[in-house]
Amino acid sequence: MEKLAQFIKNLSHRFRSENDLSDVTWTMCETSDKFQGAFLRFFFPWLKRQCTDVYMEREYVKGNCRPDFFFECDEESYIIENKIEDRNHHFDQYVKTFKIDSSHLGYIANYKIVKSGFNTYTWKELYQYLQQNIPEDERTLWEAYLDYIKNVCNIYIPTKPMDLNGMNSLYTFYRCLDDVFAFDNEYFHSELYPYKRDTKGGGNIHGTPREGIMGKYFELVFKGLKIKKAWGWMGVYFSLEEPIILIGFRNEDGWGQPIYRLLECQTIKSGRLFDAPEEVDNAYLFMFKTPANFNELSLPKQERLLRKFFEDVMMAIYNAKVLC
Repeated sequence: MEKLAQFIKNLSHRFRSENDLSDVTWTMCETSDKFQGAFLRFFFPWLKRQCTDVYMEREYVKGNCRPDFFFECDEESYIIENKIEDRNHHFDQYVKTFKIDSSHLGYIANYKIVKSGFNTYTWKELYQYLQQNIPEDERTLWEAYLDYIKNVCNIYIPTKPMDLNGMNSLYTFYRCLDDVFAFDNEYFHSELYPYKRDTKGGGNIHGTPREGIMGKYFELVFKGLKIKKAWGWMGVYFSLEEPIILIGFRNEDGWGQPIYRLLECQTIKSGRLFDAPEEVDNAYLFMFKTPANFNELSLPKQERLLRKFFEDVMMAIYNAKVLC
């Protein structure tokens, strides 16, 4: 099961476009009649179990339209269209081209859509519906698919209420990074890179939504090593119930590529304050091993720990030394 979970996690990192999501969903429908029935009834609840031998076609082309799914039941046509972030919609065009009632168009996205006269759904709603209808004899298969769409669609289901008193801590962390980055010793020089480029950080982990990230970039120069100047990122993934602080180097020219290439061919073991680097979403990430008592420490002690985390990671990279 651990290998399957890792497989699904890796799959969701690499296959996360609209077409990928539709292809994986089509594969599920072809694999399991029970899943196909539940999937179709989510959009069209009047399709009872007597609707058998459904042939579902991917990207059925008619005129200028190419919906993600097309199928017929009792000699009536149905369409399902999938959107991820894309805001280019063709509700009326689908209805006109396929000569169907608006109720025969199932429209699903990873964001909320409101369109008068049409039924629209979110992947979060489908996720919760399928989760409540898992057959015991196919539980492993369904749960693997649910893990996939949860990661791809950045589905977030909160389990705790908001605590407004804790929000200032995020800003405190963000501001203290300026001091965490400031090093000039015999091994390396690092400082804040003051121009905010984006917030995508090191890489997407555990299906974390891009908007659930806050951090800053830093400039890094190793002394006495043939490694070009690089720019890394340090921040926090705060959308997780247990936020993760990390340092990341993206495989991108002009940014973290020199460090990324070194880490590709050098094995760095875990340290006292960091886990061994993990390659995720075309970036290498060093996760902070948050001490159990971190929240109880004074702010100066917390800052010293973060600064030590940063220094230990840089020294681990420095000691790897040789580029492949």
